Amino acid sequence: MALASILVVDSDRTARRQIVKSLRELGHHVSETESAGSALRAVMQDRPDLMVLDCALPDIAGIEFLGNVRRSDEFRAMRVVMTSGCDRIDDAVSALESGADDVVGKPVYMPEFLARVQACLRRPAALTETEVHAAGGITIDDISHRVQVDGNNVSLAPREYRLLHFLLSNQDRVFSRRQLLVHVWDQDSTVGPRTVDVHVRRLRSLLEPYGYERYLQTVRGSGYRFSLDS
Repeated sequence: MALASILVVDSDRTARRQIVKSLRELGHHVSETESAGSALRAVMQDRPDLMVLDCALPDIAGIEFLGNVRRSDEFRAMRVVMTSGCDRIDDAVSALESGADDVVGKPVYMPEFLARVQACLRRPAALTETEVHAAGGITIDDISHRVQVDGNNVSLAPREYRLLHFLLSNQDRVFSRRQLLVHVWDQDSTVGPRTVDVHVRRLRSLLEPYGYERYLQTVRGSGYRFSLDS
């Protein structure tokens, strides 16, 4: 899964800044605003992949704003995660019926929130989304989940597939083990940073017969990247 452009809409400055900071730490491109009016302008101009939208906005209710956005064919593919300080089940149901992909309660528990955002981003946004990723003789098909190296099928375990897919989709960017655990493992509490090392070694061993193991590079003190430049 590639990194995303995300718009955070929340009139609570403290809560908004916490969400923005956490999403930026994962490498996402994040913008922020505090009202439905400014959010609409941002959506029309920037067309974000995902919007984090609070229910309580100063100009119109977040659910009403979401309904207005979803009526436009242009923005039906945009994912939306709503945040709400209300515990009422009816509010969550209304948000989902208005087109939210997920609803998260406030105060936000950040590990759960980030996992929900990552799960939301993995869902196909539209049928026109890129289906094939290729780099340096390696081809990944999003639809069949098939990986080919120099035209040969290579069998990968699910996590190996997701790790390779993520790194290849974000070429030349360095990711820490923590970032990879969130993007690939959803910050699963049962795994630790060494799990990333094990999976990278496994991927290198599968690419080695083709001479492509050098594309999975260790950046000392920082993490890993996929790069065609040695």
